Amino acid sequence: MLVSLRNRRSSISNPSQRGSSLKDSKHQFLYLTTEGWKTKTPHRIEIWYIRHQGRYYLVSQYLDEAHWVQNIMNHPRISFEVDSDKYVGLGRIVDPEDEPELARKVSELMDAKYQWSDGLIVELRPEPGAMQK
Repeated sequence: MLVSLRNRRSSISNPSQRGSSLKDSKHQFLYLTTEGWKTKTPHRIEIWYIRHQGRYYLVSQYLDEAHWVQNIMNHPRISFEVDSDKYVGLGRIVDPEDEPELARKVSELMDAKYQWSDGLIVELRPEPGAMQK
């Protein structure tokens, strides 16, 4: 069943309004910096994430219409910060048809952490030894 973009935009509410208690607030957000695919300028966002098998996963509620997703599609080199740890690496879209088990696991983890997982899954892969200080 397809959900319209308008409905998708209104589907996320404040977690506190959904009765969610995000227990460890410092682990709620990841700070992602992409390169603007048109402007070439840095674009930084704060976004919910989960970590799974050494990689980080985000969900775009606006699917591939989100500017940060378009940036990754055009320039996969990214940097990001989680709990004061800084990384550089690559971002990519996870295709649930090609990787159904990964997509299912990411959705389960997002649902467990935020009670929400509806959108396009994006993987951030830190480069080995690429943690910045």
